[in-house]
Amino acid sequence: MREDLLELARQARDATFSRPGLALRAVIHECDGTEAERFHAAIFEGVVEPTIRLLREFIMPGVERGEPHKEAAGDYVVDAVPAMRMYRSKMCASEWNDQDLEEMIDQLILPLPRPAGG
Repeated sequence: MREDLLELARQARDATFSRPGLALRAVIHECDGTEAERFHAAIFEGVVEPTIRLLREFIMPGVERGEPHKEAAGDYVVDAVPAMRMYRSKMCASEWNDQDLEEMIDQLILPLPRPAGG
């Protein structure tokens, strides 16, 4: 599960360095709160939602097997990856190297979907 989550996080990170991703990052970094609201749909639909959808697709088979509890695919768990990426990028000027991704997966994401009854 860890390696799959890391690969998903790497793909999401790498997308932010694509041509559209760089443009979106520039908008996020330059806009104040009011201006950013105009770009909310683009940010959510182009960055956040695809990551959330992929995380749920990854976690659900485990939930169906009874490995993590059913809340492992809940909103707060799947929001954690894009939320941390955006927070660290915007507030901490983090570029999300592989060590950062590994620490996020190991310290935040993996502990969240604990086994059912655990």
